[in-house]
Amino acid sequence: MAILILEPDVNGRARASIEESGARHAEVGRPLTHVSHKVDMPLLLNPHEDPLPCREPVEETTAVSAHFSAQLHALYEQLAAYHARSAASLAEAEAKLAPIDEEKGVEVEIRIGCQSFDIYPYCQHLIYHTRRLTLQSPETLPALPFVRKLRIIQDYAPDQEFDFGRVRPVSLRVPLECLVRLPGVAEIDCPWLWERLPVAAAGRPVRHFTRVWEGPWRDARHEFGAVMEKQEELLGGLRIPATMTKARLWFWQPRLGLYDNQALPMPDLVAPAQQDPLSVGLRALAIQLQELNLRAFVTEHLFPAPDAPDAPDTPSSAQWSRMRWLTIEFHPLRPDGSWYFVGPRGEDPHPEGFAISEEDHYPPLQTTAEDEEVDEQWDMDPQGGEEVEFFQDVFRTEPLAERIEPLLAGFASAVKNMGVLEEAELFAYLAWYPSESRADEYGDEAPYDDENGVHKWGVRYRAGGNGDEQGQGQKEAVVQWQVGDWRPSQSVLDLFEQLGRQEWLDFEFGRKRHIVPYTIA
Repeated sequence: MAILILEPDVNGRARASIEESGARHAEVGRPLTHVSHKVDMPLLLNPHEDPLPCREPVEETTAVSAHFSAQLHALYEQLAAYHARSAASLAEAEAKLAPIDEEKGVEVEIRIGCQSFDIYPYCQHLIYHTRRLTLQSPETLPALPFVRKLRIIQDYAPDQEFDFGRVRPVSLRVPLECLVRLPGVAEIDCPWLWERLPVAAAGRPVRHFTRVWEGPWRDARHEFGAVMEKQEELLGGLRIPATMTKARLWFWQPRLGLYDNQALPMPDLVAPAQQDPLSVGLRALAIQLQELNLRAFVTEHLFPAPDAPDAPDTPSSAQWSRMRWLTIEFHPLRPDGSWYFVGPRGEDPHPEGFAISEEDHYPPLQTTAEDEEVDEQWDMDPQGGEEVEFFQDVFRTEPLAERIEPLLAGFASAVKNMGVLEEAELFAYLAWYPSESRADEYGDEAPYDDENGVHKWGVRYRAGGNGDEQGQGQKEAVVQWQVGDWRPSQSVLDLFEQLGRQEWLDFEFGRKRHIVPYTIA
């Protein structure tokens, strides 16, 4: 294993990024409010005479993590140094630099680059990464009290078939480790936190290369939950700053139904825990928030218990009493491997998730016989003998009451305890892109048009208003359901009727979902 760091002066690169932003702001007579810095991956050397092995060794992940960490440390240290410079010093620089806006603070954007090679590898194993990068010695990061917003963006490689190609996922504790060194931070924005589903590729080679290894996926979610539960113990004696009131946390990215197969067995990412650790961790984080935009695989344990205390300083179990704006897009797949939705005729091929084992669900450290077999097959026929590229099967459109109602009830109970809430929404996107065999089974009785079957399923709460001083124009709180002909049980409906007037809206169908690129704020 050999890597080449193209720009070893990480402090110089970080300083250049900051000063470039400072110069641009100075040109228009504004104080510095935004800094963007790209964190690069080291170049992997792949000579013809000694090519990289199929499987990534631990030493490689460690080396890449070290360079990743060095760049984050350099950024924090150079931001601290820039802030320490006097206004006179900045003005006298070769290119006039703007001082930091002490009132508004600074937004820091960290863009994480993709893996590159000196010679592009033929072996597709090297394109899709599983092991997550970590931040080394996070406790030595300097505190940056002038940073108000942290934005972490994953770049993508435009030459890849899938947007996760050449992407190195990052440990879910890294954003938290970065946050705790920002004692004045108000907002965090993470448009993609590296979760994804398996690709419904028809050919064995692509399925093999792009596999989402279940063990590391589960471990990342459990690690996030553990850090949120024991913040001071696992975050160097610090906690998420109480100043943070706004968060966008999108764990997965929506994609076209062409790549999905809802009939596949899925892993149980919750066990051995009794409750989904990531949902529980997010529940604790949301206690202090006024605005949350969440896209995640979650369970009902995301929401506070109805009898939880109304005390924001109560660890992990208080109500979300500060929340004003709440948007939650939940995935139809539950973290335990079951689904919130079934097919129109009750189809639910795998009602439970499968158990994850050390032997079968972690990537090997060395090339296996299967790797060699698949490489040979890829060389002869990348589609593995199949006539089509994908075997999509998107058919889960009907809610299963026993799974969806606890989630709805948790949402309603949480909303009831949000005294300053203006709007809250809980929803999922559903679609009808059945497999060829499933489409044949339904024939003319298909419940949706597969050319126009994408629709939002969910419920929205909108708070009322007091109107003018005379009470004129007072608005009534309303709960808007967009669930088709389905209705919740009376016990669940009672919870929502306590919130306001009920409205039942028709589905709005589309050919596809409009997806904003995750790199756009």
